[in-house]
Amino acid sequence: MITCPQCGIQREPGFTECPLCKDRFIDEPGSQPERQPAYPGLEKPLTGKEKNKILWKLSGILYVSSMVVLFFIDLILNKKPGWSWYALAGITASFFYITLIVFTERKPLLLLSGILLNTCGLLFAIDMLHGGLDWFLIPALPLAIFLILCIGLVLLFSRKTRNKGLNIIAAVALAISACNVVIDLSINWIKHHHLAPSWSVVVAASILPFALFLLYFHYRLKRGTSLRKFFHL
Repeated sequence: MITCPQCGIQREPGFTECPLCKDRFIDEPGSQPERQPAYPGLEKPLTGKEKNKILWKLSGILYVSSMVVLFFIDLILNKKPGWSWYALAGITASFFYITLIVFTERKPLLLLSGILLNTCGLLFAIDMLHGGLDWFLIPALPLAIFLILCIGLVLLFSRKTRNKGLNIIAAVALAISACNVVIDLSINWIKHHHLAPSWSVVVAASILPFALFLLYFHYRLKRGTSLRKFFHL
């Protein structure tokens, strides 16, 4: 307990001056109690893993709330659920995507497998809601598998290559070109029952020189040009 240096009266908590002689109190070093944080446990910055978990939990609350609201709006307007089933399927798939990214971030094989299964499940649900399996087996399922395969090859190339730079952009461009060709072939097979590419040839012809130039520039002229140096980052 601190006393007034003039009259000796004891200082009560919260007083800044002596109630008797009106002399102002001067706090001595170390006399103030240590202030405790308002929220114990948050005095340290959150780690990346903790931030991801918080994001996942908030996303779950948001998605569940959205699903409930959409379902009851559809039920009120149409007396029975209809279009809300499509929205619920999309929201559920989106939450599974976020879950995969949060918990399998450093496991690319598990991440790609989960993305493939989740995508196939979403396409299957949409096709079933539409009235049956009309386009899920062909072309949706093969296209989804090929797309995930292209993503996996690009990620594998990115991990295996030593000097990452313009070669990664070239790999992505080549993967996009290949996906366009496969989509074009699938559409022509469904409509005309023959494998003859049409518009994808133009797309591939415009992307291929660009990708080859990036590869040549990366491996020959600059011997592994870094994106940071190339764009002055």
